[in-house]
Amino acid sequence: MKDKKHRIVLLISVFIIMVGCLIWPSQLIIEDIVVEDVIVEDIEDVAEVEEPIVDLGSQDPFEKLPFTPQAPMAEWDNPIFQDGCEEASSLMVVYWALGKELNQDIARQEIIAMANYQEEKLGFAEDTSADDTATWLIKGYFKYDKTEVKKEIQIEDIIKELQLGRIVIVPADGQLLGNPYFTVPNPERHNLVIRGYDPDKREFITNDPGTKRGVLYRYDQDVLYNAIRDYPSGYHKPITRIEKTMILVWK
Repeated sequence: MKDKKHRIVLLISVFIIMVGCLIWPSQLIIEDIVVEDVIVEDIEDVAEVEEPIVDLGSQDPFEKLPFTPQAPMAEWDNPIFQDGCEEASSLMVVYWALGKELNQDIARQEIIAMANYQEEKLGFAEDTSADDTATWLIKGYFKYDKTEVKKEIQIEDIIKELQLGRIVIVPADGQLLGNPYFTVPNPERHNLVIRGYDPDKREFITNDPGTKRGVLYRYDQDVLYNAIRDYPSGYHKPITRIEKTMILVWK
């Protein structure tokens, strides 16, 4: 009887061992798969973190530069807006520097207020030279001091300032710009903002307030540079010489 019990116990033990051997490898395989899945997920997570390595030179430091035409409500018959390019350009760059939002209503109010300010301080509100734009509009009206006027500039000087994170306003002969959206014969005295440069296409990227289509408007670098020309303050005073001048504004 005892021998029979021993044989039964022995058979049960052998059966358990055999079953254990059959199950154990499959458990190992399942655990291997789980471990491998975890490793793969970790690698993907690392890749997602490391992937966006961006060359800072490719970023647009002026991405949030607002835009307004000099006639925000298309009131081009109003003399204030006809001669409002200096005001609109100054408005765009100062609002960018201050991180302020700009819409049509605000732009219209600001341009009118700037014109009234010039009438009060200067006795006129038509044309302002680069020096007077920086002094009376940017520093005077907006009370923003991070600005500078540079003269006798070259194309390379404009590009360098943009790379330094300084935004550029240039006075120009609008008749030389060849912008198809200007009203013929195009303005002889004009201001526009240069916000970028495309080295592959050799083009300057601008916010040109002379047209409602002026946001991110591109000019060939030579066309724009040749058009740069400062002009005297006052009401359409004669331009007796060509001065390559730019106004810089930074944060």
